[in-house]
Amino acid sequence: MHRVPVELLTPGMQIGRSLYNQRGDVLLTSGTELDEAFIGSIRQRGYRFIYVMDGIADDVAPHGLISQRLRSATLRNLDAVFKAMVEATRPQRDQAAEEGAHVLTEILPVASGMAGVVERQIKRLEADAEQLLAEVFDAQIFEGVAALKSHDNYTFEHSVDVAFYGVMLGRKLALDGEYLKDLALGCLIHDIGKMYVDDQVLSKPGKLTQAEFKQVMRHTVLGFQVARQMPISSPRPAHVALQHHEHQSGRGYPNGLTGTNRLFRTPRERFNPSRIILLAELAAVADVCSALSSDRLQRAALPAADVLKQLRGLAGEHLNREAVEAFGSMVEVFPVGVHVRFGGGKYRGSYGVVVSCTPGASNRPVIRLLFDANGLPLPDGMEVDLRKLLDDADLTAVPEAGVSVEEYARRLTLAQSA
Repeated sequence: MHRVPVELLTPGMQIGRSLYNQRGDVLLTSGTELDEAFIGSIRQRGYRFIYVMDGIADDVAPHGLISQRLRSATLRNLDAVFKAMVEATRPQRDQAAEEGAHVLTEILPVASGMAGVVERQIKRLEADAEQLLAEVFDAQIFEGVAALKSHDNYTFEHSVDVAFYGVMLGRKLALDGEYLKDLALGCLIHDIGKMYVDDQVLSKPGKLTQAEFKQVMRHTVLGFQVARQMPISSPRPAHVALQHHEHQSGRGYPNGLTGTNRLFRTPRERFNPSRIILLAELAAVADVCSALSSDRLQRAALPAADVLKQLRGLAGEHLNREAVEAFGSMVEVFPVGVHVRFGGGKYRGSYGVVVSCTPGASNRPVIRLLFDANGLPLPDGMEVDLRKLLDDADLTAVPEAGVSVEEYARRLTLAQSA
């Protein structure tokens, strides 16, 4: 299968990877044949691309960030946890509204009658975190940074992806099991405080006013207060929710904590209350990565190479420099199933699809060539291993590389009919 922008979807293509809604329910299963109605629904939900099978590289199997089963279960359980906490704190919100407060400023202890409901949902989420750790330990690399997200399930999809990126980074740094579990859980609930922020503010396309930004900043403190009431034995997940917007420079929020731009820290640094905890620093890298690789109201998702460039630009001032360096060493710039164009070397102007990636050679994958610089189909099965080429292939992902959607569709049609 290969990755196709939604603008290029045509009736007759088959879905290569199932699509899910916010609750984790299957919208369209793998193997479903697309028609105009399905294509319209996919576009309406805000998907930027999907994986399809249409005769081009159908034998290529991109690796998902996590299994579809785990993603579905975690989305469903996150939704349940958020709803349980909203219900548990409803009396506080109602009282605040009666008193004329537009924004909830403090989370008081939840009603005792709701404690059992919250505990059941948290146990399920903890089980998801354990399964996430198991799947990450089976992964050697993760290919790319773009997941299948739609507009209507961004919050929960974002949390799942942040957890995956965070745990992959934590594993790279050889954190022990308890720290990894706390990191996974902290990432899953890092934005839980946003359920107390006005939806109109969160979805505002333009620049926020000072008052609106203050409201958004409150999600870290409110999330911390909510997380502390959850039946979680470790305090670290709550501190991830509190500190994931702190900056190395001390210019973040809510408390202006500082970092050291190092992964190793002395005991004195670890217990210094003015320092950001390591798990929150790792979550911050994962959070920014997921945001940059997702479609937002202000801009389209960035390709992997640009995401890494942005992360490195934020290192030092905003993000922990050594954490960013470690993260960058894991990401495959050209994930399996992505179409690429050769900008230089022997195959300059040719187009192909990535069929495999190798750890440590993120910018030199194996490419199956589809058509040459003139748009003419190349022999089926012709593959190029960039690790064995001496010249610079200068790869770019397409159609982001500047090829128009119409031109790219024409060339894909040629390749299909070859």
